[in-house]
Amino acid sequence: MAIPAELKPLIAQVRQQHPQLKDAPDEVVAQLIMQAMAVERGGGLPKNPDEADISKMSAEQCGAYGELLLNTGQWQAAERFFFVALEKGEQANDVDIQCKAAGALGRLCLQRGDFPQAMGLYQQALGLAERQGDRRLMAVSYEQIGITYKMRSQYPQAIEYFRKSLEISEQQGDEEGIAASHGNLGNVYLQQSDFDRAVKSHEKSLEYSLKTGADRFSAIQYGNLGNAFAQQGRYDQAVGMYHKSLEIVLRLGDQQGVARTYMNLGNVHGELGDLDTAQRMFQKSLEIFQQMGDEPNSAATYGCLAIVYAQKGEVSRALEYYDKSLKIKERIGDRHGAAETYFNLGVLYRDLGERAQARGHFEKAKALCEIVGDARNAQDAARALRDL
Repeated sequence: MAIPAELKPLIAQVRQQHPQLKDAPDEVVAQLIMQAMAVERGGGLPKNPDEADISKMSAEQCGAYGELLLNTGQWQAAERFFFVALEKGEQANDVDIQCKAAGALGRLCLQRGDFPQAMGLYQQALGLAERQGDRRLMAVSYEQIGITYKMRSQYPQAIEYFRKSLEISEQQGDEEGIAASHGNLGNVYLQQSDFDRAVKSHEKSLEYSLKTGADRFSAIQYGNLGNAFAQQGRYDQAVGMYHKSLEIVLRLGDQQGVARTYMNLGNVHGELGDLDTAQRMFQKSLEIFQQMGDEPNSAATYGCLAIVYAQKGEVSRALEYYDKSLKIKERIGDRHGAAETYFNLGVLYRDLGERAQARGHFEKAKALCEIVGDARNAQDAARALRDL
């Protein structure tokens, strides 16, 4: 949709007030602003998705509401609205709506860890973007396909698609798109332990982010540089990058960014063996995620705390926090995340000498990885089972 000029200055303000919308496209935030205005006039959408009369909502409203639900961790409700948006787009022969709805469903599947389904939906979105001749949406689809390949550890394919997206962004002079592509390439290089190329890509992404004044994305790139330095064992530099990121997100009031930075700081202090500081950072992160109602990230933070307790030798606390993490992941349908937790539990039981428990958890991790199409981690689980 075309964003009315009068709404453009409000988008950054809304993102600052509602950190859960930090990754939502401008069009989605603009749609939510218009919905809020409608509420003031006595119309609009109910706060409870169960009360929404989908039959009376437009395809754009369904898509925008689905984005809001997705970004607040209400995945099942979001899925229903995305499917209706796709259906209404098909009925109206609105290719733009169909493309965005398919892409949104792809992101939902990706967050759940259903990689094959996500890939199919992204390919569908790409086909629709090509049919419409919308190169910006094509670039977005290439990025999404690249991210899916990265999460499946298929790095050459991921690099290929990120470069396709980068090429379009460079042709169109889309500096924010250029920054995003370099950032994604940096993440792939980091996964491959190609640290020099990872650092160069993240520095390039940061350069464009600072140039365009995209403070939120600059904060992300400082964090990514911190991750690269941490992987290299350059912990002082990593902490420095994380604090630069923290300074920005605190200024912006980006609570989700603050929580993620505390997680990064927790990880690096854990690597340094400062488990008390790591625990304190993770607790700060968890408190923010819980206040926001962000269940996926709360589950991830419970897992981080479980690792710290295990390292401290507090096995009962570690098991308690793994259980908290696993219950959330299974409830929201995050099979990839659940596989990770089962694997970590397998490691814990193996280190305790409880081979039967370890075997059961490694088998669950392997089965879930195979279901979601994560070949690399399925192989790691199989190797752990052979080594028992």
